[in-house]
Parts: sequence; C-alpha cells; structure tokens
Amino acid sequence: MALTYKGDMAYLPQEIFQMIIQHLEPVDLVRCRRVSSSWYRAFTNPVSLAQVLKVTFPLAKEVRELVGQIKGPIPYDTIYNDPPEKWRLIFDRVTERYYRLTNGIPRSVQTIDFQDTRTAPGEDGYFSVPHWNSHSSHPGSFIDMLFEPVFWTYNEGLVVYPDERGRCLMLLDVETEEQFMVPFVTIDKVIRRMRLHDRLLVIEWAESETFHWLNDQDSVHRHFATSFEVNAVGRGWDIVFRNEWKIMFLGHPLGERDRFFSCHSRSHYAIYTWQPNRSLYTADEDAPIESLSIWDISAASGYRPSQDPTGRPKDNGPRQVASFAFRDLEFYSVRQRGLPAIMRMDIDSDSNSISITEVRDNAHMDFNVLEYAPWTRIITIPFIGQGPAWQREVQTRMEIAPWTVTKPWPCYCAICESIDEKAQVSFCISYASSKVQAGFDKTLLLLTIHTPHGIRTLPQEFSQQLSYTGKICGDERFVIGENDLNQLVVMKF
Repeated sequence: MALTYKGDMAYLPQEIFQMIIQHLEPVDLVRCRRVSSSWYRAFTNPVSLAQVLKVTFPLAKEVRELVGQIKGPIPYDTIYNDPPEKWRLIFDRVTERYYRLTNGIPRSVQTIDFQDTRTAPGEDGYFSVPHWNSHSSHPGSFIDMLFEPVFWTYNEGLVVYPDERGRCLMLLDVETEEQFMVPFVTIDKVIRRMRLHDRLLVIEWAESETFHWLNDQDSVHRHFATSFEVNAVGRGWDIVFRNEWKIMFLGHPLGERDRFFSCHSRSHYAIYTWQPNRSLYTADEDAPIESLSIWDISAASGYRPSQDPTGRPKDNGPRQVASFAFRDLEFYSVRQRGLPAIMRMDIDSDSNSISITEVRDNAHMDFNVLEYAPWTRIITIPFIGQGPAWQREVQTRMEIAPWTVTKPWPCYCAICESIDEKAQVSFCISYASSKVQAGFDKTLLLLTIHTPHGIRTLPQEFSQQLSYTGKICGDERFVIGENDLNQLVVMKF
C-alpha cells in the first residue's frame, strides 16, 4: 500500500497540481485515483476536473451544457454549488466516451428486431418509394450501388422503427433505452416512408385496397400523411396525434416507376411527385408528370380524410398553400424531366421558402477520378407571397472542402456520413479501398470515426453490424445502423 506524506503530489498547492495534470491524458487521471485515498481525493477534486474538461473536451455535450458560456477559469462558486460527485461522474463519462471513440471500442451493442418490411405491392405492411433507376449525378447516369430503403428514422436521440414483437411502430429513446408505442394503426395500410424531424413524426402511407385502375397493370391507391407530435414529459415521451391529410388528389400507383419525395418542418410539409407519362398518344420518356405541393400542417385537427368518403375537410386542419405544376417548375428551372438531378429538399417555414438541391455529373471523370468535380445547384423558391427565386451554383474538386470530410479517403469512396456538428464528431461508411469496384460487395465497407482527437476505423465485424443498408445516424454518444439480420443496431461509446 502506498504511503502518503506532506511532500507527495496529493498535497501540492492547487495551482501547481493543475499545472502538472495538464500534461497527463484524462484517462491517466482516472488511473491515478487507485494509488491511495489521498490521491483519490486529489484527482477527483471538482476544481481540477472542471478545468481539464473545459480544456480537453470543450465540445462534448455535457461540457457545452455546463461551462460552454464561461470564458477563462471556471469560478469556484459555480463548482462548489454543485453536488461533490457531479463533476467526477461527468468527467468519467466524457473521458470514457472519447477514449472509446478514439480507440474504436464500443461500450455496448444493442440489437432490436424489426418487423418484416418486405411485402409485395398492395399487401398490408411496407412498400418503400423506389430509388431512381438513373440519376444525373452519376457518370453515364447509371447508379452503381443501390441499398435497400430503410423503414426507421432518427432525430435528436430518438428512433422510430417497426417493432417485431408488438407488430407496431415504436419510439426508442437511445440514451435511456425506454420505448414508447406510436398510436398509429397499421392494419389495412401500406407504409411508404417515415420521417422524424424537429420532434414531429410524419408517416406517409397508402390504403392497401385499390381505389381505381389506370390501365390493365397499374392500380391507384389513395395516399395520406399522418403526423404526430413527440413531446418530452418528465423522463419520457408523449406521442400525440396532430393531423392527417391526403397528399395526392388522385392517388398514386404502388409500383416501381412512380416516385414521390418529401420534407417537412414543424409547420409545413412539401411533396414532389414524379410519374411517367402513360398516355398512348403523348407519352414521352423525357416529359414525365411532375408537381410540387406545399401544405400548412401547423394546426391540430381530429379530421381524418382517410375515414371520410366525401374527401371534403370539415375544419381548419392541414391545407394546401402552394402548388407548382410542371410549367411552374420549368419556370424556376427545377423541372427534372427524364433524367432527375434532385438530391434533397429543405423547407424553411420562417422565410416561407423551399430549397431544392440538384447534383449533376460534369462528364469529365473518365481520365482521373480524383479530378471529378460534381456540379451542384441550389434553388430557393418562395411558396407564399411574391418574391424572387435564389439560385446558386457550386463546382468543386474532391480535394477541396466539403469533400474532404471523409478523409483519409476521398469523397467517391464514402457512402453515408452522420455528423455531430456541435461536438465535431462524425461517423462515415466508406469502401474499404478506393480500388474496390463500387456496388458489388457490401462486406467491403468500413465505418470510420472522426473526433477532434483523431481518426479511427472500426474493426470489420463492428462495421458490418451497422452498414448493411448504407445508412447510419447518431451523435458523439452513439451510432445507429442496420445489420443483415433485419435488426436495428445501436452502438454506444
């Protein structure tokens, strides 16, 4: 047993002690507590721990919340007004997390069984909106690697997914591991997409029963969107129905050729539809039927159009505030035609505008992949009132930000990245080698962790547990993905 006396480190003046510990790694400060009881008290002193946290981990979630607004040394009264164990617990938690992140060692791995989402069109269950068969962002317009769409959604520590045991939609609080049922009846419904954003869950779905037939092959089904507010109540969550609306007036076929894409905020919902022209006389592959509609979904309403055969709203619920036909889209230069370039949509309720991002191939990739410079354009359109459209173009090489975020591999090797901007921590799925021919072997995917302290690639057995569908989400505390066993995987650090 180590002896303590007035000359050892534990009894040094506080100013000198803090100067010494600045040269130690945070994990070493935890190990030093094992020397003796006096060392334990010295290395759990809240004054010392608080200063180390602010200097070493200033971007960690807990540190930002506690000392982010304090400039210079942390005042003693701020520290001593807290319970004595508070700073030790926070220090240990943050130190362990970043030790595991920088070394690629997860603290725990949790798996949750999904309900089987592989159903045929027209059956109860799930039928995703299909990907584009071709897209102008790819050389030759051929999409080289298609991952299966996912039926789970993540936002700010919450995940909504189809539960295997309950045969219903569940909300998971990743931090507390508590689960809450979403009050959405899935019987006689075909779920097309789910999206949780800004604490508002929007479920896009179709009736399983055919509404009418376009021709001998294509059946039309009525499509609706249902929204739920996700409100914090104590240490749990209350999921409350807000409203429901019919997202397409004449319905939409359940097939591989018809597509729609959407986005939403707390108060607005936007949907872009793209359908092939099926006319026997005017059919043109380069002239599909396109439209963009904006809805105000801010008002709560008990009216459900799916239960009303008349289809006429009876209260002040969701209402359409803007509609852009193909001529309007042509005017704003966002009509996609037969070779789409649209990559994403973002709606801004404060300015009543929607931004459409397009990415096109520059047709100069054959000679050197490193010189590939994708052409990106963002067009912002007002959907309420009068105002100009804002168009900006970006053309950049991959060695220039933001393409270098996936370093040490270039952009063309990356598949998906989840970024915690406040903590400057990111998780990236990428090909194991730039020499891999894209699209033919999903086992050659690796997950890389980027922190302010370094870069670490997870072992392949961990990477495979998260990368099967090519989608990951999370923040500095955890990363979420899907494996090949139809399971949601939560890897905590």
